[in-house]
Amino acid sequence: MRTRTLYLESTTSDLVTNETLLQSCYQILRDACTNLKGQLQPNGKFFMPVFTYVLNPKAITMGQLYGEYDLDTHETDGILSTLIRTGTEATDGNKRWYVFDGPVDAVWIENMNTVLDDNKKLCLTSGEIMKLLPTQTMIFEVADLRVASPATVSRCGMVYMEPAGLGLKPFVNCWIKSLPARMQDYAETIRKLTNELLFPGIKILREQLKEIVSTVDSAIIQSYINLMNYRIGPMAGREGKPPPPFPFQKTIPDLLSPWAAFAMVWSLGATCSYDGRYIFSTWLRSVQNNFQHKMPFPEDGLVYDYRLHDGGFTDPIEGQDPIPPQWIKWSDEIPIINITPETKYADIEIPTMDNIRHATLIEYLFINNSNVLCIGPTGSGKTLTISTKLSRNMPKKFICDFIIFSARTTANQTQDMIDGKLDKRRRDVYGPPLLKKQIFFIDDFNMPALETFGAQPPIELIRQFMDFSGWYDRKEIGSFRLIEDVNFIGAMGPPGGGRNPVTPRLLRHFHFIAFPEMEDSAKATIFGIILESWLMRTPTYIILLKSIVNITLNVFATICRELLPTPDKSHYTYNLRDLSKVFQGILMADPTKVNSYEQLFLLWYHENIRVFSDRLINQDDRDWFSSLLIDTLKENFNYDITDLTKDKVLFYNDFCGPPGQYKRITNFQMIERILNEFLEDYNNITTAPMKLVLFQDAVDHICRIIRILRQPRGNGLLLGMGGSGRQSLTRLSCHIREYNYFQIELSKAYSNHDWREDIKNMMLRAGLENQVMVFLFSDTQIKGEFMLEDLNNVLNNGDVPNIYSSEEMERIFQVMRGPVQEAGLQINRSNLFSTYLKVIRNNLHTIITMSPIGELFRARIRQFPALVNCCTIDWFCPWPDAALQAVAMYFLADIKDESINEAVLNSIVKTCQFMHSSVIKASDNFLIELNRHNYVTPTSYLQLLSGYGGLLAKKKQDLHSGMTRLSTDVTLLPYG
Repeated sequence: MRTRTLYLESTTSDLVTNETLLQSCYQILRDACTNLKGQLQPNGKFFMPVFTYVLNPKAITMGQLYGEYDLDTHETDGILSTLIRTGTEATDGNKRWYVFDGPVDAVWIENMNTVLDDNKKLCLTSGEIMKLLPTQTMIFEVADLRVASPATVSRCGMVYMEPAGLGLKPFVNCWIKSLPARMQDYAETIRKLTNELLFPGIKILREQLKEIVSTVDSAIIQSYINLMNYRIGPMAGREGKPPPPFPFQKTIPDLLSPWAAFAMVWSLGATCSYDGRYIFSTWLRSVQNNFQHKMPFPEDGLVYDYRLHDGGFTDPIEGQDPIPPQWIKWSDEIPIINITPETKYADIEIPTMDNIRHATLIEYLFINNSNVLCIGPTGSGKTLTISTKLSRNMPKKFICDFIIFSARTTANQTQDMIDGKLDKRRRDVYGPPLLKKQIFFIDDFNMPALETFGAQPPIELIRQFMDFSGWYDRKEIGSFRLIEDVNFIGAMGPPGGGRNPVTPRLLRHFHFIAFPEMEDSAKATIFGIILESWLMRTPTYIILLKSIVNITLNVFATICRELLPTPDKSHYTYNLRDLSKVFQGILMADPTKVNSYEQLFLLWYHENIRVFSDRLINQDDRDWFSSLLIDTLKENFNYDITDLTKDKVLFYNDFCGPPGQYKRITNFQMIERILNEFLEDYNNITTAPMKLVLFQDAVDHICRIIRILRQPRGNGLLLGMGGSGRQSLTRLSCHIREYNYFQIELSKAYSNHDWREDIKNMMLRAGLENQVMVFLFSDTQIKGEFMLEDLNNVLNNGDVPNIYSSEEMERIFQVMRGPVQEAGLQINRSNLFSTYLKVIRNNLHTIITMSPIGELFRARIRQFPALVNCCTIDWFCPWPDAALQAVAMYFLADIKDESINEAVLNSIVKTCQFMHSSVIKASDNFLIELNRHNYVTPTSYLQLLSGYGGLLAKKKQDLHSGMTRLSTDVTLLPYG
């Protein structure tokens, strides 16, 4: 057979079982042929050594696979062409198998048709043609042939791997055979426990439980084995350490059952929702009772509520005797948190039972060299739990780095980010510094967009590493980079809303830990502790603590249920970060200045309005939400604030009173006067003065923007039509806060390199010079999606991958040594850089202005979720009639003269306002009747005023010139 396609059926749960078998098959065949070198085959030929070259064609570009022409480097060879050429030039007679382990689609496979037919020629774009030797064979290892053409399939021999043929028990049998020699005496007990727990448990999982992300049976078994190996590892002499002392080894018979039970909970039971956990707990306890397992779980609570203390077996202390093993509640290990007035809100971390047990499991799995995937909805604590664990509480041998995926992340970017963190150990072998282990945390793991035929190149690159421990060097073409001592941990949400399903061929390599959406009781605990630290300074209101927390949770649940995203409201998405922003806003006020229940309730009302209502696009939604808040206060506190909020805008700021005092201002004229003074001061010191009319809506938006800027890690997404004042009001707000303002200077020659330099310099100022920076970026400045890719990273973690040179990194490490020591952290590269990123995130405020019109906006917030998740949204509504008249009066004030008095000017202003409003109404009817859009923006109105004022001035000048000429003629007429 000249070419083989090895086909893996993906319609059942045993896909990855057969994938493992398939890889073993050709590897065993390769080794057998090599070992039989020189012996005679049945066909009369001699066995020859076999060399395999494995590559994933979807982990690289077409040009990198076959070669391409580059304007700078001219013709560049491809990985496949290099490997094939090396084989065709060889004279040793050895066999060479080229294994394409990745999705087959028309993007790349059609170029192989001449190789697969009788010609056996590889034709390149350079014009080079290479004829394959009989010793060269193509093997394609795929999950399915959904998008492969008949022309490709007909040219290949087919080996179909029946998914149900192998089953699951061989996995367990192989694992038990691989147990350390010191554990072989307990092999049958382990097998019995596994048969009693694991296989019936998988049946329960498939029939009764709901998983957050679907898993396959063999991956569940591997997860069970991972946790069992963590417990058994000391008997194998983990990392060169001696096995536990004999007194500890004597406890093994008593530990096997609780080991297996704990492994069941956090392998098979770790992927389901909260509702499923109740079912699983009941089932597991019944199995333990039926088979009379030693040391069953306590009856109180769920089996998820307990961790196993194995008496010191896993980590024995020299000279200490073992203690009886026991189940300990995770909740007993929650430390007491002390929040002081000086504590920054961004630094508050409230430990819960969920993040304590998840963090502990992550450590167990990394000690066992397992890869971990944390799955849960946005706001469930995945990123916080992982980043906190990796940056503070891991053993010294681990080095941790962070990567964020977005829809535009490419395989090349991913490879560069990972390669940039590794050292060269020896030829073609890379890894962390010796005696260290590298962990890469990939956030938004399933965000990379699907290609035309469904592949995700960054995901395929990671899978190539998982299967073959490396990838091909893009500089030294054809050279394979072997990567050692590296593990991955990923975090992702369920597929949907811009997130895509990940191939099971990669998921099989991960241990799944589900982060279900946080229960209300856990939310109440977290925000209760935070709010209590604030209310304790005013004991009068401490009795309202639970009530305020509960009504806030109820409001959040209601808005999540009622105000759902639609094509016109695609940003109507909410997560736990939004709920947190409400309490962050409350904590900005000085509790000692809140002198009445009325002030407390108004503050609560205001912060909910700022977080949730400011993103709403129409008055109906805003009125509904305001009524929800008012009714909530009536029902729970019998307090009516209708009169205080009806037809009034609540202004809370810290620039109208004592510095830094965040409070309500009721005198609009005072706010207007102070803001006009700031505007005049700004215009006096800038080379580009602004003509602003500070009507009530503009003042309201300034207060909103300043509220965003005064919060550490405060970023804003300002949505509105062009000319609505988003950028001008941001500049004024930045001036009021006395922050350093930065905006890129766009030109035709502005390149990716210029962008990176601007971003880097801005981050260095924020991180090393401790300057508070405001970065204003508009969607009109987007020259490529790479800009949004970088902004997505900056918003998420304050970093742009591979943006710093080695000299700049050394400077960062040097400056950050002091802060790291003050924080009591280890002095290592990971902690130094993470501290630097923390400073950046606290000092850098990104304000993004975008137009919410069209599919492009919807696509961008899907592809770059940080635009919504990490920003406070402020929707700029169309200007009301009063604002239109105020703007017209300001811009037309110069036309007033003897012929245009105050009354005439007022009539002109009202006419301009009427014209603009009429066009808006006509455009609405145009859309209803013909389904066609005509957008009327504030810019159009300003152009109307400018055009009218200019035309009037020109006509006045013409009249004045005519009158002057006539008067001159009349004067000269008697002399004619």
